[in-house]
Amino acid sequence: MKITPEQFAIMQEQAKHLGFPEMKAAPAGPVANRKTFEDWVDHGFHAEMGWFSNNLERRMNPKLVFEKAKSVLMLLAPHYRQEVRLAGRNLARYAAGDDYHDVLKKRLKSLCRLWQENFSGSDYRVYVDSGPIAERYWAEKSGLGWIGKNGNLIHKREGSYLFLACILTDLELPSGSPHPNHCGSCTACLEACPTQAFVGPGVVNSNKCISYLTIEHRGEFKATTTFKDWIFGCDICQEVCPWNRKSSNWSVLDAFQPRPHYIKLNNTDLKEMSDETFRETFRKSPIKRTKLEGLKRNLVMIEHPLGPAAP
Repeated sequence: MKITPEQFAIMQEQAKHLGFPEMKAAPAGPVANRKTFEDWVDHGFHAEMGWFSNNLERRMNPKLVFEKAKSVLMLLAPHYRQEVRLAGRNLARYAAGDDYHDVLKKRLKSLCRLWQENFSGSDYRVYVDSGPIAERYWAEKSGLGWIGKNGNLIHKREGSYLFLACILTDLELPSGSPHPNHCGSCTACLEACPTQAFVGPGVVNSNKCISYLTIEHRGEFKATTTFKDWIFGCDICQEVCPWNRKSSNWSVLDAFQPRPHYIKLNNTDLKEMSDETFRETFRKSPIKRTKLEGLKRNLVMIEHPLGPAAP
């Protein structure tokens, strides 16, 4: 079914009502810069994230994920932008409140149910950082922003403190135009990374990335530089980005507001925390991903850095 620009404008308004201030589409098809992804994996920059390399073929073509897909819809939702603390340590802003996977996926499903009522027979698949979809690629291709030198999608008005959500649909939707890159000669993010995780503009070596190490990595750490007080995730490359200096015009959902009890915790609370208390304290939070042992391990690393990273 082909959707007119007028119909698509109504769909965009409906998306705004559910917490997605901007939504654009691109025709479903193979990813154009496939070699960039392949090279990243070949160099081992995906570290222990086998789910990425194992699904690389499907990630390169949404039609292999959903055969009927004619359009890739990309939606943006803002998260908290100010500094967030957990037990006196730095916490990635996106983890201030509830788990975005659950919050946004429910809203996507509500949106799709509404469209199924309006466009009988239409079909959808929804993803929030949870499937083999090259989200940033499709967000750039649809015209929502550009992939910056820090590897994040940057929106010209709103910066990069954003969640990406994706809908694959068999509807033929009006397409946006790929967004030009506005990073220019700026290298603030590349220079600010304390672990030198950037191999080049837009290329992150996850093995050195504080976000990866504090969240995805399992087990103990090899020699690495200081975590700069980051106990879960890292926002350094976004904090220094000029595009994040502007005030946001988009409202953040209540679910993503900081949890007041995080700042009341201290080091001893974390070190002595039981599994039961961990589950209660971080219920419905993305912090659950690192597990209690990971959170305690990160705290030890902050207090006792291992020294310079191996080249």
